Amino acid sequence: MVRIQRRWKTAGTAALGTAAALVGTLLGPGSAAAAIDLSYEVSGTAHVVKMNADIPVEGVIDVQLSPTGEFTGKFRQTNVPRVKFKAFGAFDSEVDVEFFEAAPSRGKIENGQVDFELPLQIRLQNVTALGVPIGGGPDCVQQQPPSLVLKSTTPFVPAEGGELASAPYELSEWSEGCGPLTGLINMNSTGPDNTAEVKLTHVG
Repeated sequence: MVRIQRRWKTAGTAALGTAAALVGTLLGPGSAAAAIDLSYEVSGTAHVVKMNADIPVEGVIDVQLSPTGEFTGKFRQTNVPRVKFKAFGAFDSEVDVEFFEAAPSRGKIENGQVDFELPLQIRLQNVTALGVPIGGGPDCVQQQPPSLVLKSTTPFVPAEGGELASAPYELSEWSEGCGPLTGLINMNSTGPDNTAEVKLTHVG
């Protein structure tokens, strides 16, 4: 069961009121308003089945929302977690997990619901098993970056935010930039049915 780690960061009442008015005008019938820029704090987890681990997700996404409800986004990670897991279900292991966009993200807000596609590249740094370095590095990335398809699980209010969950996605094999023990890393992380759950909180 994936559990979200929530970090609530609430904007001031006046700021939220202004944003709500802008979005209301933007999405109202017959509106000719221009696109507006919104920023959200992202918090949650990504569950990796093979690792049997929940990876904290902390970041910011800047969104440009159009009058039609369509938007483009730019995600950036704000904290790189050090994740502990059991290699082969038995050996104490750790890894630093970095997330960054593999391609521009986009989606649509309609009737309080969000459909959002986030092509996400993943990088592994400082992989250890029993305290011994076994791989990772700046070129240790997914050969085929997964594209997360996220949908609302609660009503989404642009001036406040909401919660989203992904459809199951697959992690491909890792690049040879992971080092000579890439095969071991693949055996402990690749495969289908991984999931993610995040909360977006409006911050500006």
